[in-house]
Amino acid sequence: MAADGDGQVFKQTRFIARQDTVLAKAPVATGQYRQYFVGCYIEGAIDFIFGNATAVFDRCNIALRNWTGGTILTPNTDTSKKYGILITGSTIYTNGVPANTMYLGRPWHNSADASPQAVVRDTSVASGITSAHPWTDMSTDYSWAQARFKEYKNTGAGAGTGSNAPQMTDSEADDYTAQKYLAGTDGWNPVS
Repeated sequence: MAADGDGQVFKQTRFIARQDTVLAKAPVATGQYRQYFVGCYIEGAIDFIFGNATAVFDRCNIALRNWTGGTILTPNTDTSKKYGILITGSTIYTNGVPANTMYLGRPWHNSADASPQAVVRDTSVASGITSAHPWTDMSTDYSWAQARFKEYKNTGAGAGTGSNAPQMTDSEADDYTAQKYLAGTDGWNPVS
């Protein structure tokens, strides 16, 4: 499914595929394109939530299909944008996925102006996610560490720990909420 508008809302919708399940797209990389997914079920194995729009996944159930080295998020946020993809208050399931074999995401650095941004916060993360290294590289010329990836107050066996799992401080987290991601220039607030 490709969402490529501004102010789009998806409520209690199911999206199921193996790869590229949900594309949060900004047709003009520097433009204001915001999408809000609330109470949705999203399933995939690799790069299955991706794109360059500002997208919030709020109180969603995200299910990983078993694929060693698979990833949930693959943002390619434009460098001019503060916000890319946010997963908040959600549950990441990895039923049947061996522990520490998959990742929260990897950076899609498909242009010089891409500066991938993603936050996973206040989310229950199952053991299939590699807790000591929840983010991975997409290519050898752009490391996950160059991207703007963070976690905040996640729980579960797959919640990131250690030096390869960057965490937000409380003060940083105040600026990375669903409302802040979606406000844009017109104060849009579909969050209930």
